[in-house]
Amino acid sequence: MIDLAEGPDQSAIADTAARVLADHAAIAATGGAEAARGLWKSCAELGWLALGLPESAGGIGLGSAEQAVLFRELGRALAPGPFLANTLAAQAAAALGRSDVAGQLTDGSVRAVLAQTGPESAPGQGRVRYWDDGEPIGALLECAASGPVRLVAPIAPHPVETLPGVDAAFALVTAEVAEAPAVSVPPAIGARLITTGQVLTAAMLAGIAERTLAMSVDHARTRVQYGKPIGAFQAVKHRCADMAVRAEAAWAITALAAVGLDTDLPPAAFDAVAALSVSADAALANARDNIQNHGAMGFTEEHPAQRFVKRAHVLAGQFGTRAHRRAALLGAPDPWRPEGERHAGD
Repeated sequence: MIDLAEGPDQSAIADTAARVLADHAAIAATGGAEAARGLWKSCAELGWLALGLPESAGGIGLGSAEQAVLFRELGRALAPGPFLANTLAAQAAAALGRSDVAGQLTDGSVRAVLAQTGPESAPGQGRVRYWDDGEPIGALLECAASGPVRLVAPIAPHPVETLPGVDAAFALVTAEVAEAPAVSVPPAIGARLITTGQVLTAAMLAGIAERTLAMSVDHARTRVQYGKPIGAFQAVKHRCADMAVRAEAAWAITALAAVGLDTDLPPAAFDAVAALSVSADAALANARDNIQNHGAMGFTEEHPAQRFVKRAHVLAGQFGTRAHRRAALLGAPDPWRPEGERHAGD
């Protein structure tokens, strides 16, 4: 029997993360880039970037289940910073014996990006595309639709095009990295890194689904129209009920995928894709409904509701599109798995 209940370690991680992120929220609202750097430094000092790294490589040695509860809180808080990129890049560096790079990634002194080249852009060809938060980049993990997962570190990318992202925290950068030293991660490790990335991205999206549900429920209880809280009206009540179902489903399947990855269950890779698919749909739908529940104020730039929609769109595009995930779930070859690698349990 698989136990999906949070253990003491997971609850402690979640509580600490929620408290740290809440303490920084008010500062981040007005502190801009400097506040984001402060949060990044604090989180690195707490060991968040080393959570899943083996103790033999200088990490904390916890599993995907513990990482997932952390990333759920990062999603809830819309935390700035390349948490996913640094986490995966550090694991890749450790697997390649680059303990120096892994240490720099986990202590936050080097920031990484995920370059997810598509089928039309073969890896190793010198041009990559990634989300950039404006801070200096020292490492790049290239996750291609076909071919190996590659670590490029150190790196000094040369941007050739920068487009504003739908989420103001990021810009979409196309850069040349032809001269950078790149090392391919062994296929089995690369496949696991992609699966881990899918689970952690799903956890952030599940966090968005949960946070937007909480925002809507709180607003429905306190906003009064026609002499009663708006939660008494069926239109709002039913939307909140649907949001609750989506959020519960998103976290349940994400927790299952994380535990499956830790215990090497045969369908772990399938579950990771399913978790990302379900969580992406839940986050996008809940974020949209949250705006609707807040009425006119929810559509304004000043209200935080719109930020959750934008971040959900960015995260939902990680590791392929909805069509990629649907194809993988229906049994077609998964374009985001290194060629020659099969899904666990095949």
